[in-house]
Amino acid sequence: MALQNIENIGNPFTKLKFRHLLLRFILLSLLIGFLLGIFLASSSLKLNQQDLVVTIYVIQFVLLCLWLLRDFQRLKVKFKYVVGNLPKNQRWLRLVGLVLLTIMFSIGAGLLSFYLLSLAAPSFVEQALRDVANNPSVDRSNSFESNLLTSLAYCLVAPITEEFIFRGVILQRWATKWGIRAGLLSSSLLFGFCHPNNPIGLSLVGIILGVLYIKTRSLIVPVTFHVLNNILAVSMQLLPSNSLTYTPAEQLQQLRSSWWLGIVLMAISLTFLSRFLWSNWPSKDTAIPYLSNANKKEQ
Repeated sequence: MALQNIENIGNPFTKLKFRHLLLRFILLSLLIGFLLGIFLASSSLKLNQQDLVVTIYVIQFVLLCLWLLRDFQRLKVKFKYVVGNLPKNQRWLRLVGLVLLTIMFSIGAGLLSFYLLSLAAPSFVEQALRDVANNPSVDRSNSFESNLLTSLAYCLVAPITEEFIFRGVILQRWATKWGIRAGLLSSSLLFGFCHPNNPIGLSLVGIILGVLYIKTRSLIVPVTFHVLNNILAVSMQLLPSNSLTYTPAEQLQQLRSSWWLGIVLMAISLTFLSRFLWSNWPSKDTAIPYLSNANKKEQ
C-alpha cells in the first residue's frame, strides 16, 4: 500500500477516545438498571434473574453501538470502511476449524486456570464456580422464552456488538495511538478481561479475531467467527450434564483431578493456532482496516 495514499486519508480514530467509551458504558449501566428497575416495579411484567441480566446486556450494548454510530456521523467516519467487504476468497471451512481449535484452547485454559487458582485460593475458586453456575445460560430446565432470549443475546447480539466495539473501534483506536501490534494485543487483553470467567482463553480468542479483522479488512469475518463460536458454546450447554447436581466443593475436586486434560487441550490447539498466528501476524507498518479500505476505494 502506498504510504502517500494513506497519509492523504484522514484517520478519524485519532479523535475517538477510549475513556469516553468507558464512561458511556458505566453511565448506560447505571441508567438502564435504574430505569428498568422502575419499569418492572410499576408493571406486571416479571423477569427472573437470568432474563434480567440478559435484557440489560442487550439494551446496554445496542445503545452503546448506536452512540458510537452517532460519533461516526459527527466525525464523518464512513461505516462501510469499518465493516469492509465480504472477502471473495475467504475459506469458510478453515474458519470453522479455527473456531473449534479456539474453543478447545479456551476449555483447556479454563481448566488449568481454575486448577492453579484452587491450589492457592480454594475458597475463591468455589465462589467463582458458584458465579459461573449463576451466569445466564441455555438449559433444558429453563422456559422456551428464556432460552430463546439468551440464545439470541449470545449468538446474534453479542457477536455483532462486541466485534463492532472491540475490533471495529477499540482495536483501531489503540492501533492508531500505539501501533498495530500493540493495539491488537491490548484490545485482546481487554476483551479477555471483560470475560472474567476465562480471561486467558478469551484473550487468545480476541487475538484471533483481531488478526482476522486486520488480515481480511472485513468485520464480517470476525463476526462470523464469533457467531459460530457462540453457537457451539450454547449447543454444548444443552448436552446432558450432571454438574448441576454437584456442590462447588465437589466441582472443585473434579477440576483438581482433570488438570492434565487442560494441558492436553491447550497443547493440541496451540500447535495449530500458533502456526496461524505466525503466518498472519501483522507487520509493524500494517495500516488499520479503516485506512486500508479507504485507500483501496480511492485507488
